[in-house]
Amino acid sequence: MKTALARLREELGTLGIAALVLLAISTLFFFTTVKPLEDRLARLERELQQATRRGVAGIMKTAMPQSRPSQLAAFYRFFESDDGKGVWLAKLHGIAAASGIELRSGEYRLAESPGRIERLQIVVPVTGTYAQIWTFLEAALAEMPMLSLDQVALRRKGVGEPRAEADVSLTLHLLKR
Repeated sequence: MKTALARLREELGTLGIAALVLLAISTLFFFTTVKPLEDRLARLERELQQATRRGVAGIMKTAMPQSRPSQLAAFYRFFESDDGKGVWLAKLHGIAAASGIELRSGEYRLAESPGRIERLQIVVPVTGTYAQIWTFLEAALAEMPMLSLDQVALRRKGVGEPRAEADVSLTLHLLKR
C-alpha cells in the first residue's frame, strides 16, 4: 500500500495531488452546500407559484368590484378628499421648498369639466438645479396621487449655469363638492 501511494505521488507530482484534493473538496462542497440550496430554491419557487395562484384568485374575488356602479364608485372614491384646493396647493409649495426649489407666482385656473371631477390647472415657474426640479416633480407626483404632470419646459441661461428655469404645468384632479 505504501509503495502504491508513493508511486502515485511520484507519478502525479505535487500539482496533480493538489488537483485531486481540490476536486474532492469541490465535490464535497457541491453535495453539502450547492445541492441543498438548489433543492430549497425549487421548493420556494413551487410555493411562490401556488401562493400567486391563490393570491390572484383572492384578489379577483375581493378587490375587484363586481358591478359597474360599484366600479365607478371605487373610481370616484380615489378622488375624494376632505382637504380643499388651498391645502393641496400649500402641500405643493411645501414639497417645492423641501426640494430646494424656488416657486415664484403661479397661474391657477379651474377648468370647466362636465363630469364629477374638477380640474385645477397649475402653471408655476420654478428655479433650481435639474436634480432639484426632478426631485420636486417626483415627490409631488408620489405624495399627491391625484396630481398629473402635463408639461415641463426647461431652459438654462448658459452652458455652465448649474441652475435652470422651468415652466411646470400640472393638473390637480378632485371630486366636485
